Order: sequence, then C-alpha cells, then structure tokens
Amino acid sequence: MNLPDDDFTPASLADDELLSDLRVVVSRRTPPADLLVGASIGRYEIRAPLGEGGMARVYRAVDTASGDEVALKVLKPEYQTSPDISRRFAQEAQTMGRIKHAHVARIFDTPEDGSVRAIAMELLPGGSLRDLLLRGAKRRRRLRVTAVVRFMLQAARGLGAAHAVGIVHRDIKPGNLMIDGAGRVKVVDFGVVLALERATWLTGVGKPIGTPAYMSPEQCRGERVCPASDVYALGVSLFELLTGRLPFVEEAASPFALMLKHIQEPPPDPRRLRGRTPDWLAEVVLRCLQKDPKDRFADGAELAKALADQEEVAPPPVRSDKTPAPQRINVAAVREQMQRLPQRAIVAWACRCARRVQQFNPDPRLERSLAMAEEFVYGAPRIEETDTLTQALGRVKRLRNASFRAAYHADAEMPVRGASQAALAAAAASACAAARCAADAAADAAYVAQQAIAALDASGVPLTDFWQGAQRDYHRLLSASVGAEGTVGDILPHNFWPDRPPGGPQGLATAR
Repeated sequence: MNLPDDDFTPASLADDELLSDLRVVVSRRTPPADLLVGASIGRYEIRAPLGEGGMARVYRAVDTASGDEVALKVLKPEYQTSPDISRRFAQEAQTMGRIKHAHVARIFDTPEDGSVRAIAMELLPGGSLRDLLLRGAKRRRRLRVTAVVRFMLQAARGLGAAHAVGIVHRDIKPGNLMIDGAGRVKVVDFGVVLALERATWLTGVGKPIGTPAYMSPEQCRGERVCPASDVYALGVSLFELLTGRLPFVEEAASPFALMLKHIQEPPPDPRRLRGRTPDWLAEVVLRCLQKDPKDRFADGAELAKALADQEEVAPPPVRSDKTPAPQRINVAAVREQMQRLPQRAIVAWACRCARRVQQFNPDPRLERSLAMAEEFVYGAPRIEETDTLTQALGRVKRLRNASFRAAYHADAEMPVRGASQAALAAAAASACAAARCAADAAADAAYVAQQAIAALDASGVPLTDFWQGAQRDYHRLLSASVGAEGTVGDILPHNFWPDRPPGGPQGLATAR
C-alpha cells in the first residue's frame, strides 16, 4: 500500500542515517537455504518469505480452506527441538489472542506439522512505520505532524489494550508498528518478550529484547519493566517520526554508550529539531521520555488520551546538557579496523586501553568489572557450542550489570581529574565483552578508546604514549594467529603481552 504524499512535509535538515537495530549474537553463521517456500503447514501453503526475527521467520501464506492470505510465523529449525522454546512460542499466540483490539494484529490459528510450529496471523500489507521513515528520509521529506499524531494515537490505543490485560511488549519501535490495507497502525510481535522473558536485551541468538535505541532506562539497567517502559519506547518512536532522528545517537555506535545515554542524559526537545512542533506535542514527547517511570504516562491508554485530547501537559524539568568529551580519534576508523580482529582480540585491546587510564580511578569495582571482561579473553572457554543459551545469557547479564555498575561511578564527584572518563572506559570494556558480536564489540572498543583519551586530556597528560601503545597492541593482535575475523576467536595465553598493561608498531587510525 502506498500512503499519500500529503502525509509528508519537506525536511529542513534531514539526517543521512537512522540508527539501525543493534544486534547481539552468540555466533555468526550463514543461514541455510529456505526450504519452506512451497511447503504446507496444516492448511497453510507458504508462498514467500516476509522477514525474520531472532527465533522465527515470517512468511506470506494462503489458507487453502478459505483462500485468504495470512502471515505465517514459523519457529526456526534450530529451536524446534527445544521444549522450553516451543512452549514459549505457543505462549505468544495465547498472549496475542488475549488482546482483542483494532490496533493489535489478530491471531487466527496455531498450525503444527510434526515438530514445526507456526502462528497464522493477520497479513499487514502496508509495511511498517520504519519503512515509512526510510521512504521519507530517501526523499528528504518528513511525516506531517497530523499523520504522526494519528499513527501514534493508534499505536498507543493498541498498547493500552495490551496493558489492560497485564501484558508489556518490551520491544516497541517503528519496525513493530505495522500498517494494514486501510492505513491503520497495528502493534505486532508481542512474542519477542516471551521467547526468553528472563533476559534483558536478548531474545535468543540474534535479536535484542528492547532494541537499545528504544529501550527505557529501567530496561537498560536490567530492572523490572512495566507499562510505562512501553510508553518510553513509544516516546522514542514519536520523537523519531517527528524529527527524522533518534533522541539518543552514539557516534561510535556502541550499544553500551547508547544505553548509558538512555539512563543518564536528558532527552533533547523535539522543537529544536522541528521548530513547528506544537508545544503540547513536544511536552507529551518529553513526558514519555522521563527517566523515572512514575514521571511518564502510566500506560498506553493514558498516553492515547493525551494525544487524543491534545491537552496541555506540564513540561518536565530540563537539565543542562553535559559538555561532550573532546573528540580526538576517528572512532569510525577505529571501529572499522577493530572488526578485522576476532572478538576476544577486540576485547583484549579494549581492556588494555582501559587499564592505561585506571590510575585516575582505582575504584575496586572498576577493577572487578575489567577482570570479568579479561576472563573472557584469557580464562577458560565459556562460550562454546556446548554452552546452553541460558548459560550464555547469564554470562552476558553479569557482564552487562558489571559494566553499568562501573559506569555509575562516572557521575560521582571525584577529586582526581579524568576519573569519570576512566570509569566509563572500564565500564565500556566490560560491555565490549558482553556484546557477543564482533561488530558491536568493535563499536564498544572504539568508545573505550574515546573515553580513555578523554581521561588523559582532562588530566593534562600527553596522548602520544597511550596511542603508540594502542597501535602496538593492535598490530600484535592482528599478526597473531588468534582466530578469524568475525568469529569469537581463541583464548589468549596469559603471557601474550611482553609487558604488563601496555606495549609494539603503527596501525590504528591516528589521533587528531
């Protein structure tokens, strides 16, 4: 379905890029050829693939009994033999079946064929609001404010229906807000939370629970979520639809740094990016993006009322933005060069960078955070094919929690200059080990270097020794046989480095 052009308005300053969904994976593997196209599951004949998530693929299919087209969500083969995952997949259908609302995708059936399980649901041919955003960005046009309000009002009403029966979505974003043939928004993919409900930002191999760009502060911290957590994510989506960009974007594309922004930084006022945003709507957005769930709209229904009534909402207190750390490295170049290494080598490099500045903040909690990350590099193998998904998730959760505990000390008043940046470097190194994907680890490693250099700069220490040491470390890792690019890589021997924290010849993107 093509939406009319009058839903768009020209953008004064369009961002060239939108932050893509960040991925966290246990291993990188080439997907097998899709053998289901042309097959049948129950009375549903599969015609074509539509997309996939962490644990399931979605197909266009035909109900041979009625001739109607449906969307068929099928559990991936690697998960079909797991009784626990199969049970949770079945729970998704039960969960969505409990929500009866015009703005939530309908469930028709749960067919099975041997071990193959599927969910037949409403086919939504209009694409997603993510597709609409990308279409507008390509044409340098933004959605009209009236269209944004209409879409978000419908999404909030659908979420309100879920909240009314005790269901929290946990992964609201434009990609999960689909458009039907009549141009109405429908909320989809409630099952993402049920796949592994004890995980915080993993739904299994490949996808995050709560995509970091849209996650609430309490989700980032691994705390219990509530309907107001979905309100926060919808507020991020509303901000993005209004302005064409996300409220929080990290230059290094570091998942850890992005989540830290959700926790610590005040959201920007959308009126700064789109001057004609109505005051009442900007205040709704800012209330959705409050750090404390109690300061947001309580649930989707309350947000829907605010959008429908266009009532005045008191603006939240605005804190002054923090002065950004000086940019002294080309983080994009560092990130790109890091991706030439296997993941353990990336983490090793990040930890070495962090340790070079820990004299500015010798907090023992930072030491424990770094030690956990280094255990991934030098310790006994823990992330192998024999590990269960639960064990892998448990390790990621411990590392993630250690990194955020370390980062919290960056906010404290410390007498030593550079202490807060040193804390962030240590925290990001721990998050680098938790990333579980070479691309994300590389982004976090670039952020470690960025914060380490900021710590040195704040303390008036020359950068030459730090950067020469980082270059030597990089080349030593690159020339060693420690695993192929993009893989987890081999465990490094404890005597891998000729010195203790630092030490070898040039190679990384140089400091500016």
